[in-house]
Amino acid sequence: MKRKGRPSRGGFTLFELIIVMIVIFTLAAIVAPRFSDFFPSFQVRKSTEHLMAWARKARADAAVTGLRQRLMVDAKARKFWIEYEARPVKEPGKFVPLSGAWGEEQMPDAVTVDSLEGLDAAATGSGAQYLEFLPDGTTKDATIVLGNDNGDSQTLKVEGATSKIYIQPAEAPR
Repeated sequence: MKRKGRPSRGGFTLFELIIVMIVIFTLAAIVAPRFSDFFPSFQVRKSTEHLMAWARKARADAAVTGLRQRLMVDAKARKFWIEYEARPVKEPGKFVPLSGAWGEEQMPDAVTVDSLEGLDAAATGSGAQYLEFLPDGTTKDATIVLGNDNGDSQTLKVEGATSKIYIQPAEAPR
């Protein structure tokens, strides 16, 4: 007895291939960020991007709230945070740290603060330095360089006149 209909062929259907691709991409999206922490250059880049986000938040908050904001950087402890002048009329010059998601950020152990240019020394004597953003969102020129023992580094630039905050592209080798 012969079987009628389509002959059976080996292989996969389009639907099966799409399902497999979805599973692979989902796993890659979950696993890939975990591996980035193992590479020192990614740690430096990630820390510089976080620092840039904190600086941009301080600048934006100063402009929106009309309160002075400070991006605090403690090179020895490898951490940074934002402080703001909570009561400028009653307590001028008294800055309070932000709390919650924008609280203190600790850099990975492999990341170091290689240089801080244009920042002022904090009066607390803790060794921390700060970059102050005025209520109009302006600040002064500053450069912060993060690096590691492998020679990887990233430079965060702050242009006071334009209030531009960016990661400076690496120079091409000569």
